[in-house]
Amino acid sequence: MRPGRAEIVGGGFGGLVAAAALAERGWSVRLHERRGAIDAEGYGIAVQPNMMLIFRSLGIADAVIAGGARIDRRDSLDGEGNVVLTRKTARSPYRIDRRHIVRLLARRAAEAGVEIRLASPVTEISPDGAVTVDGGDRMEAELVVLADGAGSALRAPLGLLRQRIWQRDGGVRVTIPRTPGEIAEDAVSGTVMIEAWADNRRVLYCPVNDEEYYVLLGSLVDDEAGKTTPIDPETWSRSFPALGAILARVAAEADWEEARWARFQTVRLTRWCKGRVAVLGDAAHAMPPYLAQGAGHAMMNALGLAVALDEEPDLASAFRAWERRERPLTEHTQRWTRIYGNTIFLPRPLKRLSIAAERRIPWIGRQYLRAAHVVPTGCAHVAAAE
Repeated sequence: MRPGRAEIVGGGFGGLVAAAALAERGWSVRLHERRGAIDAEGYGIAVQPNMMLIFRSLGIADAVIAGGARIDRRDSLDGEGNVVLTRKTARSPYRIDRRHIVRLLARRAAEAGVEIRLASPVTEISPDGAVTVDGGDRMEAELVVLADGAGSALRAPLGLLRQRIWQRDGGVRVTIPRTPGEIAEDAVSGTVMIEAWADNRRVLYCPVNDEEYYVLLGSLVDDEAGKTTPIDPETWSRSFPALGAILARVAAEADWEEARWARFQTVRLTRWCKGRVAVLGDAAHAMPPYLAQGAGHAMMNALGLAVALDEEPDLASAFRAWERRERPLTEHTQRWTRIYGNTIFLPRPLKRLSIAAERRIPWIGRQYLRAAHVVPTGCAHVAAAE
């Protein structure tokens, strides 16, 4: 179809990739971000092979890598600190600060010609392609992309929501400084990501750049001590005695004015589009973070939308082709991230079996990693060049 005007709501991973990809294909793109800056929460993200291909397609992969850390192996521990499973990381084993990536995506979108409007909260969208911003200005477009997060207030009037499942667990994510000794140890034994499970709690931490650890603390909704921030290191150390030192540092050094415990959720829509509106990212398919693919799917589906619009003769056929191509893998990942996340509910002996299942039953590992190793729509030329 002929490129036209696109209005994008939300300056996260999905919105920014959609903006850049559409602008590169000739669309006139305006992106609305409700906050006064393009930014993201200050914690780490796993950059897996599918995501790296998208960054390469946008020409920012080297800059993304330069701001992160390469992880050499992943150790899964039980509550006593015993290693249940150790794995060398596969291709693109990077952990990167989210803010670093979002800023690079915003710069790439601006270079492609996207008009980025900050402090521009959208108050209403309509299926006919109209966007109304705070203050009453109404803007009409051939395409509206809604990518404003799992709690989107603009999604409800579209009537597309099928399920919003509040999980029984959630977590808080922070960063803390690394010590000089920890940084020096990287050269000796390599960089490590630690994931530990005990007492319906989960601790994950790893370098996210040369100077910081990213830390995730997961717990159940009814675990009041686990949900409390700042954390009580003594409470957490009773579940993870071998991690007492790192937990004490988290309590003392994390930015607790910024960090908050958030309940995980899964969002499913009846369709991802209505009229001239396409919904993507967490607004369309939020998922718990256990397989580290929420941002990956937001970006893959954003790029896939731009490709479908470039290939198909009209908007309706482009939307149909887009959902038919992208939705099955997204829903596969939603399902399997919940399966993996159920490890938190198991009694201790079964936790060990669940963790080890990835190696003992390779088919399970392949389900966990299916999205990570797919070649995203629009990236075949990049994959062929590697």
